[in-house]
Amino acid sequence: MKSWTIPLWIVAVAVIVFFLVAAKRILIPLVLAVAIWYVIESLAIGIRSIRFRGRTTRKIPRWIAIVFASVLVIGTFLGGLQIVVENFQDMARATSKYEEQLTDLLSLAGDYLGIEGMAEVTDIVAELDMPALIRPLVDTVANLFASVILVIIYVIFLLLERNTFKTKLRRLFSDEGNYDNFAGVMSQVNDSIRTYITVKIFTSFLTGLLSYIVMELFGLEFALFWAFLIFLLNFIPSLGSITATSLPLLFSLIQFEAFSTFFILLILLVGIQILVGNYIDPMLMGSRLNISPLVIILSLVTWGSIWGFAGMIFSVPIMAVLIISFAQFPQTRPFAILLSAKGEVEVKTLGKSEELNKE
Repeated sequence: MKSWTIPLWIVAVAVIVFFLVAAKRILIPLVLAVAIWYVIESLAIGIRSIRFRGRTTRKIPRWIAIVFASVLVIGTFLGGLQIVVENFQDMARATSKYEEQLTDLLSLAGDYLGIEGMAEVTDIVAELDMPALIRPLVDTVANLFASVILVIIYVIFLLLERNTFKTKLRRLFSDEGNYDNFAGVMSQVNDSIRTYITVKIFTSFLTGLLSYIVMELFGLEFALFWAFLIFLLNFIPSLGSITATSLPLLFSLIQFEAFSTFFILLILLVGIQILVGNYIDPMLMGSRLNISPLVIILSLVTWGSIWGFAGMIFSVPIMAVLIISFAQFPQTRPFAILLSAKGEVEVKTLGKSEELNKE
C-alpha cells in the first residue's frame, strides 16, 4: 500500500461527509423518494402477479399496476403525515387536561425515591423556555411538509426514467462482460433493498396494528398516533423499538394513574415487539442483508449524526448497499468483509455470483 493511500482515503471520507451534511436538504428527500419508488415497484410486481383466468391467462398491464401502486403508496404517505399533524394538535390541546395527573405522578415518584418537595408541573413548565424547546419540532414539521412536494416530484421522475434507464446504462459499457458484471451487482443491490423495505414495512405495520388493537382495548388516548409512531420508529434498528414502546407506556401512567395497567400494557407491547422483531422479521428477512449487528449500531449512530432521524431510518439499507459495492473491488473488499455478518461476501463475476469466505 502506497504511503499516500491512507491520507487520501481520510480526505475522501471527510469530503463525502461534508457533502452529505451540507446537501442533506436535497439528499434526504431524494433518498425518501427512492424508498417510495422501491415500494411502488414492489407493489406493482405483486399486482402484476395476479392472474385473470378465462380463455387465456393475462397479466395486468404494467402501467395500470404502476398507477394503482403509486396512488396507494403516495396516498398512504400523505395520510400518515396528516395523522401526525392532527394528533400533535390534539395532544397540545390536551396538555392542560393531564397537568393534575402528571403532578400526582411526579409526587408519587418523589415519595418512592425519597425526594421531598417535588415541583408541580405548572412550576416546571413556567421555568422552561418553551419557544426554544418547541422550535426544533416546528422546524422539523415545516421542513417535512416543504419536502413533500419535492419527494413526490422525485418519485414521478424516477418512475418515468425507469423505462429508459436500462438502455442508457447499457450504452455506457462498450464491453458486454463489464455490463453483465455491473448489472449483476445492481441486481443484488435491488434485491437487498427491495427485500429490506418490503419486509420492514410489513413487520412495522404488523407491530403497529397489533399495538393499536391492544391500546384501543385498554382505552389509551391517541392510540392511532402511538401506533403510527411505533410503525415509524420500528424502522430504526434496536433503539427505535425501545423508544416506540416507551412513549405510550409513559403516557398510560399519566392517563390511568395505575401501575397495574402500565405493567399489563408493558407485557403486551413488549411481547408484540419480541414476537415480530425476534421471530417474524428474521424469518422473512433471512440473512440477505449480511450486516454485522455491531456495524448496524455504529451505522445508526453515524447516519443519525449526519442526517438525524432520517439517517437512522435509512442507515441499514445504506450499509447493505455499501457492503455489496465494496465486495466487488479488490481494493475495498476487506472493508466489506469487516462490515459483513460472518465474513462472507458475494462477488459478481460476469453476471454470476461467487461467494468468498473469510474466517
